[in-house]
Formats: sequence, C-alpha cells, structure tokens
Amino acid sequence: MKATSSFAIAALLLAAAPSASATDYPKTTGTFTRSQGAIGGRERSFFVYQPRELKPGAPLLFMFHGGGGDGGAAREGTGGEFELLADRYGFVVVYPDGINRSWNGCRKLQNAQRERRGIDDLTFVDAIIAQEVARHRIDAKRVFAVGHSNGGALSFRLALERADKFAGIAAVSSNLPASDNMECNPKPKPMPVLIMNGTADPVSPYNGGTNGRGTAFVRTLSTDETVQYFAKINGLDGPPERLLLPHKGTDQTAVERVVWTAPGKPSVVLYTIRGGGHNFPQPYFRFPRNVGPQTEDIDAPAAIWEFFMQETSGLSAQQIQ
Repeated sequence: MKATSSFAIAALLLAAAPSASATDYPKTTGTFTRSQGAIGGRERSFFVYQPRELKPGAPLLFMFHGGGGDGGAAREGTGGEFELLADRYGFVVVYPDGINRSWNGCRKLQNAQRERRGIDDLTFVDAIIAQEVARHRIDAKRVFAVGHSNGGALSFRLALERADKFAGIAAVSSNLPASDNMECNPKPKPMPVLIMNGTADPVSPYNGGTNGRGTAFVRTLSTDETVQYFAKINGLDGPPERLLLPHKGTDQTAVERVVWTAPGKPSVVLYTIRGGGHNFPQPYFRFPRNVGPQTEDIDAPAAIWEFFMQETSGLSAQQIQ
C-alpha cells in the first residue's frame, strides 16, 4: 500500500475548536488546521493545533480518540488541556480521525470485523508525521502517542510496530490484547510507557478478559500483565516505587503511582485509579456517569506531558518554562 504524505488543507480555524461542545475549554492562543487527503486509497482527516509561538524543532503529540469518537471527541474528552500545555511548552498537537470512528490496534478479533478490514492506520500516522516535519519542522525524534480506550490500543501498536518513530506512548483505559487475540508483529525497542487504568472500568476491565458488555473481540491481558510486558522490554526487573497521590475530591477514588526505573533505561509508569471508570481525568470535561467515576486526584494530560519531558530531557514540565 503506497502512502501519500501530502494533505489538502480544508479549513483554518483561529483559536477555535474542531467541534462544538459544552466543554469549558481553557483559553489558548494558537490556531487549528484541518487536513484531509487520500491515504492508501481512503480519505483520511485530522486536526492540528499549533501554538502561536512555535519554534523549529518542537515535539509532536498525537491524541487518539476512543471507539465511537473522532478527533473532536478526543479533544473534548481531554478538555482541550493538551492545547494549553502546547502553548506553555511549545509543541504541536494532532487529533486524527479514525475510519468508522475506530482504530486497528493489535486486537485480532476486532481487526477482523468487516468494517475494519484493509484499513492501514499505521501508514496514516506515518503520513501525518511526514507532513508535520515538513510543515512545522517538528523534531522527528520527539514524537509521542497518547490514546484513550481504542486509541490506547493504537498507541500500544505504535510502540510495538513503529518504535523507531515514537519517543514514548501513554495509554488510558486500555490494555494489550490477550496472546490468542494478538495480531501485531512486535518489533519493540525500549521506550517510555505510561498506562493509566481504573479498577471500576466497565468497558476495559482492569483485570483483563472481555469488556464486560458482551463483546468478545476486545479480549485483553490484565493491567499488571500489560505493564510487565513493557517493563520486560525496557529491561526493568527490579521492584517498583509506589506512591499514593493526595486525595482531592469528595468521591471514593484513589490514585496510586507505580514506577519501574533503572539507570540509563526508559521508565514504565502505571497510574492505578482505584474505583475509577472509563474516562480521561482532567478538570475541564466530565465523562458521563455510566462509564464510572472520574477521579479528581490526577490531571492526566499534565501528568502525561510531564512524564514525556522527564523521560526525554531529564527535566520536569515545570522546569521547561
């Protein structure tokens, strides 16, 4: 399948959202562009947020939506906070749209569904990176993937099959597929990995298996097995450090951070949200109650970006001012 890395610009939105919603977005000063074009014979599209004071050599962050969503939904579900961080720390944010509102991760049974056959999301991602290198002169060595739910499944696939193109990934509300449901051909290399899962998630069970809603094609490993998979790749065999984060809200959730580290090796971080549901915690948008409680003890976009900066520069986000 041959890819084209050029897209036609369909619209330019100045400091505007790619989709209308009631979310109380933080105030930002950058611009949105919408790109669309043919990739592998299919029409593809994505939104890009560019800070006003973007410098050459800036990082690039992908935010992949969950199943049933699109780029606008990914922005809404993260409260637009990645744009606020992009303004502050100088990076580009991409919100891609999946075909049929989904992504082909490593889940064999899901990818075999008729509406998913023949869709090449990896080539789509490759083309976006190529365009952003050319258009915004981003640093190709500092490209990061973040995904929620099905978007987290794509982030895992990028870690396994595009490890040469990504400097780190973060997956929220997602686990790797079980061994008999694994379709990817892993060619992994050590990289920073952050996983954030809730123990009361009704869609992506913390302890693995099926998703609890009667569909078997998302059969997964447990969160612990998923974390250990990446810790092994990174050569991290020592005991992790554990920290219970301060409790801020009135809900019954609690957040524990577990970190596997070793000198000269990328870290693996697990945020276990005890009592947490299928959501992306941040202060700007509340997920519906039927996906479970949303903790106030962690701000996911801020924690993810700080993790990426610590792992790639040795500095915390607060120090990069």
